[in-house]
Amino acid sequence: MSVKETDRIDAIGIEESTNTLVLLITDPYQWVIQEFEHLKAFQTKINNYVHFIESEQYRSKYPDRNFDGFRIEAVFKYHWSNAGESFFAAGKKQLAERGIGFAYTLRED
Repeated sequence: MSVKETDRIDAIGIEESTNTLVLLITDPYQWVIQEFEHLKAFQTKINNYVHFIESEQYRSKYPDRNFDGFRIEAVFKYHWSNAGESFFAAGKKQLAERGIGFAYTLRED
């Protein structure tokens, strides 16, 4: 799965040390082509992840678990564009206001 499959969770897991539910977005695509579509797909995917968290859909997988935190992590194969950097910085701030962490990194090969 990847960022372009906006209606699916790419991966989900728990960071045990902080009792945080982590939702992963994988992005294997280059940013130089179709940057607008790339950002649009990311926005849709993040919005769907927020809905998944806020509507507590994760309870179907973890019915008896109460989490201390939530985080969305994006892992990229290729470095994001300047517009992507601005988008992620703004998104990180907006997500923090909802109590959701956001992190983004390049994949280490």
